[in-house]
Amino acid sequence: MMDKLALDGGAKAVEKLGPYPAKIGREELAELLSLWEFSPASRKKLEAVLRSEKNLRGPHLFRYYNPKPSKVAEAEKAFAKYLGVKHVLAVNSCTSALIASLRALGVGAGDEVIVPAYTFFATAATVCASNAIPVIADVDDTLTLDPRDVERKITPRTKAITVVHMRGMPAQMDQLLAIARKHKIALIEDVAQAAGGSYKGKMLGSIGTMGCFSFDYYKILNSGEGGFVVTNDQWLYTRAQSWHDTAACWRPDRYGSERREGELFCGENYRMSELQGAVAVAQIRKASSYLKGYRQNKRRIAQALELPKGVSLQRVADPKGDAGICLILFMPDIQKTKWALQAMQAEGVPAGGIYDQKVKDWHIYAYWEHILGRKAVASDGLPWSGVPKSELPKYDPKMCPQCLDYLSRAIMIDIQWAYSARDCKAIADGINKVLGALK
Repeated sequence: MMDKLALDGGAKAVEKLGPYPAKIGREELAELLSLWEFSPASRKKLEAVLRSEKNLRGPHLFRYYNPKPSKVAEAEKAFAKYLGVKHVLAVNSCTSALIASLRALGVGAGDEVIVPAYTFFATAATVCASNAIPVIADVDDTLTLDPRDVERKITPRTKAITVVHMRGMPAQMDQLLAIARKHKIALIEDVAQAAGGSYKGKMLGSIGTMGCFSFDYYKILNSGEGGFVVTNDQWLYTRAQSWHDTAACWRPDRYGSERREGELFCGENYRMSELQGAVAVAQIRKASSYLKGYRQNKRRIAQALELPKGVSLQRVADPKGDAGICLILFMPDIQKTKWALQAMQAEGVPAGGIYDQKVKDWHIYAYWEHILGRKAVASDGLPWSGVPKSELPKYDPKMCPQCLDYLSRAIMIDIQWAYSARDCKAIADGINKVLGALK
């Protein structure tokens, strides 16, 4: 005999399920806490608390369908307010932010995107990952895109310019915006190394068509890994959001018909987790204090320098907007650069060189053999097969002479936001001591 169906008023076969232990609990929290360097006594107390908590419930680490308010969504709102932009999308890296932006803009096979000769390789690699062709433009004494060379590199295939605010220094945005508007192409800001910087009162990332940020551990603000896409354009935000979540269609009616051509397509997965989002929220709250420290300490060091003839500071397009994470000196020639760098390091100055032909650096185009050699991941030959061979840009390790000249004569002084006035004086004294002995 079958019991009466619950649908017809009978007893339910399953009265209650759970609660069950959470997959993520005290063990995972203990692993996270182990990343912090507690004293042995404090660690014992924390371990005791974890053991004593009987009903510890683990977090929901996925931003969507979260029963609690999402930390990733909170980070997006906080960053939008900080930058003064309408739309912010959290992703898992700046590389993902760049690809999502390029795809949102419709960049694909046959298109060209101009990138600077001095930037981390990812800036150029994301163009290839979008099946487009990277066109490498030279940099000038700002170590950011030279607007004159950008203008020369524009072709009918140019779809966008990716400008990089390298080492925290704002690029020459007025000239680059004018070029982009003249040719009716997009301007993407790569702000991986300059979060919190500005240009003539506008926050970097909020000036161009789209902005891309890194929250990698080594950046100004960090969540271990992570990034953000920012824009004031609703349509581009919608397309970037779809691309970042396998085109899951985060629209007003996600299951509705396509409202306009280009709203539905297949995407990838670049989502940020709640762990990264929680750290990002705290970091964004600290942004102003970090930037204040970086800028103050760079001023302290720069103002104390006594530069001899032939030595100059890097030109900054907007000194007030400089994030202040480093100070760059240009020496008279390569030999003096090598000597001065070695001497400064011996003095304890946090100095480093940028370009040495014996050491590969993925920040310099001359080492991008993947691009210089037109390497492809598959037999289809993309992105290079998307353009007739006769129309492909010509790559050469010496194609951007300004870049190689400036970088080979550059010494970079690292700045920390937490330097004391005494630290800054000692660094400046060390630099002056070496420059005073320069022959």
